[in-house]
Amino acid sequence: MFRNRAVLTVTAFALLAGASACGKSSDTTPQEIKAPAATSSGPPPQERRETIFLDATAAHLCSVQSQVYTDPNAMASAYASRPIYTDLTDAQVDELQRRVVSDPAFADRLTRRIQATCGSPSASPTP
Repeated sequence: MFRNRAVLTVTAFALLAGASACGKSSDTTPQEIKAPAATSSGPPPQERRETIFLDATAAHLCSVQSQVYTDPNAMASAYASRPIYTDLTDAQVDELQRRVVSDPAFADRLTRRIQATCGSPSASPTP
């Protein structure tokens, strides 16, 4: 339970920092993470917007987590950077980021998506 709260806290911080982050990380690796494009024309329905947001956010956080950073500022900047949310407007992304903080069920969905995308750590044996 503590680990889920820690993941949620880190995720919420990363999302909020990403909304206000400026500048570029010293890591020059391009972050081209995209969620699958919607197949219909016009704005995607709410459920599809949520899926795009959750998929792109989880992929972004997993990508950052998999990097080794020697500079803490570079790591913070990488976490704070905003992934590409294909087919979503900035306003839609902002609303979904607010939901991560204010809606525990939505935050839990993001946590589960991160675990599924990054892989859950195996349980360590007890001594």
